[in-house]
Amino acid sequence: MTSFQHIFQPIQIGPLTVRNRIEVSPAEPMLCTRDGLVTDEFVAFTAAMARGGAGIVTVGDSPINQAYADENHFVVNLADPFVVHGLFKVAEAIHRYGAVASIELNLRTEYLPADLTKEEVRGLIKDFADAAERCKKAGFDMVMLHGGHGHTVSQFYSTFFNKRTDEYGADTMENRCRFALELIDAVRERIGPEMAIEWRISGDELLKAPEGMGLEEQLAFAKMIQDKIDLIHVSAGNMYDVRTIDYIIQPYYMPRPTNVHLAAAFKKALHIPVTSVGSFTIELAEEAIAQGKADMVAMIRPFIADPEIVNKARAGKADEIRPCLRCNQCTGDDPHGCPKPLRCSVNAMAGRELEFEGRGKAEVSKKVVIVGGGCAGMEAARRLAELGHRPVLFEKETALGGTLLDAGANPLKSDVARYAAWSVRMTERTPGIDLRLGTEATPELIRAEHPDAVFLCVGSSQIVPPVPGIDGENVCLAVEVDRGEKKPGKRVVLVGAGLTGSETAVTLAREGHEVTVIDMLSMEAVERKDKAISRVHRLAQAAGVGFRGGLRLKAVTADGVLAEDSEGRELSLPCDTVVFSLGVRPRKEALEALSGLAEKTVLLGDCHSRAGNITSAVREAFYAAMDV
Repeated sequence: MTSFQHIFQPIQIGPLTVRNRIEVSPAEPMLCTRDGLVTDEFVAFTAAMARGGAGIVTVGDSPINQAYADENHFVVNLADPFVVHGLFKVAEAIHRYGAVASIELNLRTEYLPADLTKEEVRGLIKDFADAAERCKKAGFDMVMLHGGHGHTVSQFYSTFFNKRTDEYGADTMENRCRFALELIDAVRERIGPEMAIEWRISGDELLKAPEGMGLEEQLAFAKMIQDKIDLIHVSAGNMYDVRTIDYIIQPYYMPRPTNVHLAAAFKKALHIPVTSVGSFTIELAEEAIAQGKADMVAMIRPFIADPEIVNKARAGKADEIRPCLRCNQCTGDDPHGCPKPLRCSVNAMAGRELEFEGRGKAEVSKKVVIVGGGCAGMEAARRLAELGHRPVLFEKETALGGTLLDAGANPLKSDVARYAAWSVRMTERTPGIDLRLGTEATPELIRAEHPDAVFLCVGSSQIVPPVPGIDGENVCLAVEVDRGEKKPGKRVVLVGAGLTGSETAVTLAREGHEVTVIDMLSMEAVERKDKAISRVHRLAQAAGVGFRGGLRLKAVTADGVLAEDSEGRELSLPCDTVVFSLGVRPRKEALEALSGLAEKTVLLGDCHSRAGNITSAVREAFYAAMDV
């Protein structure tokens, strides 16, 4: 078991002594008012991470002027002098639990550097200084100046974006750095020596020159500013180019830790502390610090999944840390066009700490029978036991997990596999849960328990279309491939271009199979269902997978599939194996047999009419447990 001796060493960041090497990286929980004033929900969300043991807690993406604030709602608006009132409460809450309070100052504008007059350039510098001063008045210990991800500040250093011809132009190194240096000086003058300054940078914008700035360019810039700042936070990518987005907010199929090699290069070249960010677990954070690749590690999604992550590691309970899926549910599907308050797939309390946190034991302990030990059943059992109720969980298999294990079977879904293992482990470990494994629930068994409530979490079954040839030896399900139960031939036609099927297609293509994915819908229509699908489609295409939309399956033959296009023309697609991934349907027959056996019966997960996933299963189970 990891000892975590390195991440729990204190560190000096300018004038500050930080208790450990873990920093909460900036994010946009969308919990402020529309106009950017702090709410109690925002204070509670932020405080949870300080209470959970973080060394530095950073408030995310905070506009420094009203123009940016008018386009970025529900985040802290540092252009409003009255924001100090609420920010004071945020800093106070962070300090209460012994963490350093930091806040990210940012600017995004539609204007390029050359579009701005000198007066406007200096006005932007003043905006940053004014915002920093408000943070000081609110009691913050540090400000993070966002100079990365292709935002306005970084554009002044870019020869691609900065076409100015004056002293703020990019013709010389001195001029390229002038805006940043004057910005830092102006901020320092306002906040004084008692506060620290962290600079956020893209260690590599991951775009070919001249479009993007590479590692060597960014190192040269960092050397120019390092004597004026106290900490440098090394990310990667350019927010305005889709080709690099996955390196800024990494999805589940990206390697861990994504950008640590960049931090290592900065640490080698600079004499100030360096923070690394990008898909760390607490174990990988310890490894990075121990190997000297960074001085601090920043993370946010692991804190959202489990705010107690640092405390659990310190207590030797790292295996109890609830894993993050990197599903990006917390980032929202359209955070700036249609922002919604932050929610987490595996932690139903995230963003709703005020509503649910600190709830004590139930006044009356009730017996609840849970049928099914999958994602929803396990979540419900744990929550009920924590509340002092008496859950009895029937699972017909000899082990817990259900289809949650299938969801993590594909090699791309190792994050889901980690969560499934955690869920099983913690369900088995939680006191007060009566587990009846290898026992299929019957009406008689349930009645014998005299339950106050019954939670039905019986799951779903795979959809198999009634077409000729469906029972052929050359046919299998995507989940059977993912579990390693079936080995497809060289040429594969995969029916169903949704997320699960496309993930299977990626894995097969990487293993050397020739894969064609077909679907009744156009690929555009499929991708509109879920933003994650379009990303996996790009991943599949890069692996050599072909996609054909608008094809209706008519039959499976010994040589492949027969399909019909949107104009009624029949075509044959030769292959060795046909793999199906058409989704699931509720197990209605099981529901009918087990309904009405208690005063309260609740359907959870994907066993009812609405197609479920981990997010909905956890949330429904959480609600049901809280409402008993």
